[in-house]
Amino acid sequence: MARRRAADDACPARVTASSRRRPWKVDDDGGVAVLPWFVGPDGPGRGRLVANVALSAAVPVLALIDVAQKELPVGAAAGVVGLSLIVGAAVYVRTRWPVALLALALGAVIVTVLADVLSPPLVAASGIAVFTVACVRPRRVSAPSALVAALVLFGAAGARTPGPMTEPRMLIVLVWTALAFALGVAVRTQLAYVDALAERARRAEDTREQEARARIAEERLRIARELHDVVAHHIAVINVHAGLARRAAGRDAAVVDTSLAHVQTAASTVLAELGAVLQVLRSNDPLEPGTEPAPGLDRLDALLATFAATGFTVRTRATGRPQPLDGACDLAAFRIVQESLTNASKHGAGARADLSLTYGADALTLAVGNPVASASAPAPGTLVAPGHGLIGMRERAASCGGSLSAAPDGHGAFRMTAVIPYRPTAAVPTAAAPTGAVPPAAVGAP
Repeated sequence: MARRRAADDACPARVTASSRRRPWKVDDDGGVAVLPWFVGPDGPGRGRLVANVALSAAVPVLALIDVAQKELPVGAAAGVVGLSLIVGAAVYVRTRWPVALLALALGAVIVTVLADVLSPPLVAASGIAVFTVACVRPRRVSAPSALVAALVLFGAAGARTPGPMTEPRMLIVLVWTALAFALGVAVRTQLAYVDALAERARRAEDTREQEARARIAEERLRIARELHDVVAHHIAVINVHAGLARRAAGRDAAVVDTSLAHVQTAASTVLAELGAVLQVLRSNDPLEPGTEPAPGLDRLDALLATFAATGFTVRTRATGRPQPLDGACDLAAFRIVQESLTNASKHGAGARADLSLTYGADALTLAVGNPVASASAPAPGTLVAPGHGLIGMRERAASCGGSLSAAPDGHGAFRMTAVIPYRPTAAVPTAAAPTGAVPPAAVGAP
């Protein structure tokens, strides 16, 4: 009920158009800007102007014909025509002051009845006023106005009609007043409906734009995360082997040759993976899959081999019965392992790390631990500035409905633990760390 009341009170004075067949038009803002031509003259178009001028002129013209047929005294005839001229002029501006027009028309009817004359054109003008009030005013205003008009016109008809109150000439006044009110309410309801459709379309467009912006932001984040994971590991490998080649230059040609071969291999790999990412970005069809399959844990041995080639030892332990992972979860697991080992090799001590894969009933638990130099080892629970690597790992885990934690264990080592479900579940928002702080950068990439 409250919703109907709110829709009824919504001003229909603003109308948009979709075609000329409709008597109203809709503006660019989605609201009702132009009322139907039969409601009032406000709006463009010569036809609208001509129709409303003719309607306004009809009141005094018909009143003049009526008094001529009744052969009224000159004074009474002049009075009726004069009132009809005033009311006719008010009819032209009826949408601006509809209640005032109704009061003026009813007042003119009362004056003519007191002069022992009942002018049908003034009664008709009162009906026009009732219709206009119902069109442009809320029902709490139009309903009482229509009731007052019905009583006044019924009384005026009764004063000029001998016989009982059930005479057809008296009852027809009530019928015409009720019909004018009902037609006005119908027009107002239609205008409110059109306005509601336009508003709904505008909101739907806004929602689509917001969803598009959200998708763009999400895609940018995904691309940034993928580029970081693709580049960081291989650049770390290149950096290690370039350092080895530089130190062995002029002393051990075999080491130099091996290191440069690893640099070339790593560079070729990162270029190939970047090319695959760029191919997806440049594709005209956003739904077209890339030709290169997404990496998963099936490439774990190759990944560990690249670390072993740099002299970084990874002790691997797997427990439980291996389970197949969904593509997105498999990619997330691989990238988390890759990023954790890369950061352990860059920031850890001892050139070693421990990797464990535990296959549970519903999820795979990944754990990477690496020693940290005692001088730089943070106290347990210490929070420092975040790195993109740790943020990316948390986001990857959360995107599958998993979780990730990374913190020092209090025994001179840093430990990362991630739980990745075999099938994606509802994404879990990453826990927000205190402002400007997350677990140590010993696992976070720069």
